[in-house]
Amino acid sequence: LRDNRIELVRASWHELSISVSDVSLSDEGQYTCSLFTMPVKTSKAFLTVLGVPEKPQITGFTSPVMEGERMQLTCKTSGSKPAADIRWFKNDKEVKDVKYLKEEDANRKTFTVSSTMDFLADRNDDGAVVSCRVDHESLNSTPQIAMQVLEIHYTPLVKIISSNSWPEEGQSIILTCESKGKPV
Repeated sequence: LRDNRIELVRASWHELSISVSDVSLSDEGQYTCSLFTMPVKTSKAFLTVLGVPEKPQITGFTSPVMEGERMQLTCKTSGSKPAADIRWFKNDKEVKDVKYLKEEDANRKTFTVSSTMDFLADRNDDGAVVSCRVDHESLNSTPQIAMQVLEIHYTPLVKIISSNSWPEEGQSIILTCESKGKPV
């Protein structure tokens, strides 16, 4: 092997060791060690190189969204080998009803995976944190996460609150008009 990244680590009568730095996907394949005796003895091993997924990105959110509008958020990551796993969470609770798409990258070795979460905007989701989590064996149990805070606008609900439920003649009463909407 003629490559500056490959270095001879140890050469003795009993052992021959090499190290490969800055490993790339093209380093994947079968490696053979030969012992030039009579007859020649060989040992083979197949090296699998994992493709590390890129940091995920969430697209499709325009701020603010009106209550009742349909929202479609897409999370995408490229370069994983094998294909990475994508999961969605809303305020740390997993969202299960999502679409998953896997496509081969241009190099035909790694994958771009994307997942779409489709839902109707609701006032209870205002300020909610939506996160997309990418899990892959190359990440050593430390997932990559992208987050998006939702901003939902909604029409106000109005109510009148009385300081006394059953006022008597001659008493004073305070009526408070209370409104909750976004924007205020």
